[in-house]
Amino acid sequence: MGGVTAIVQARVASTRLRRKILEPVGDKPLILWVTSRLRAAALVDDVVIATSLSPADDEVFELARREGILCHRGSEDDVLDRFIGAAKLCPADTIIRATGDNPLLDSVTLDLMIKSHLDSGSDYTGANGVVPLGSTAEVVALHALKSAWEEARETPYREHVTPFIHSQPGRFKVRAANPAEYLAGKNYRLTVDTNEDLALMRVLCAELGKAGKPFDAHGAVELLDRRPELVSINMEVLQKDWRRELSGGGTSGG
Repeated sequence: MGGVTAIVQARVASTRLRRKILEPVGDKPLILWVTSRLRAAALVDDVVIATSLSPADDEVFELARREGILCHRGSEDDVLDRFIGAAKLCPADTIIRATGDNPLLDSVTLDLMIKSHLDSGSDYTGANGVVPLGSTAEVVALHALKSAWEEARETPYREHVTPFIHSQPGRFKVRAANPAEYLAGKNYRLTVDTNEDLALMRVLCAELGKAGKPFDAHGAVELLDRRPELVSINMEVLQKDWRRELSGGGTSGG
């Protein structure tokens, strides 16, 4: 079968910043930045948005339709099941798991990750070392995703899609690929989960625009290197960890 399909999980009922994926940054809503990054990756064949059947997500479906982006609607909480449904729209051996709140996903790094994944015959590929949060995605073999779908029972495994694969050491071939050099070692927070995160994105977009530079991960990292005071906009935000959910912590949605 071959092929690479990128699936973007997205719904409006985020626990910390509702409707964040539809919030404008520059000239487009957050989620369209994500889909444009995926389409820019040379090794990605198709892009699908995976949203829920909730009436609240009708807006997401309509946006996808207007933009000519394939959209699958499925379970609101069982995101793993939603991914399997979305994968049926564009059958491929390799799936990219992306989220609708990472507008600075780096297409250069994604291509490097996909190439590494395919060359090594891996089941799962992530980014190697420290990179900005929100600048990368996950590369997963469809057969590994199907195994998780068939076997995983715990809610965090169903909600966060890939943790089951990590919970089976020795069973799946897991690899870490080197990112683009400009991302390596950069510990910036470039995802959107709170108002502070959204504020930073808008500042980065505006400042890069003033300088005549594109709003992308490379430009954002260079700007933050030059102007470290901007990091303070969202430096107090704590990242949620699915591992806490396995031990009885809270949950999040996507």
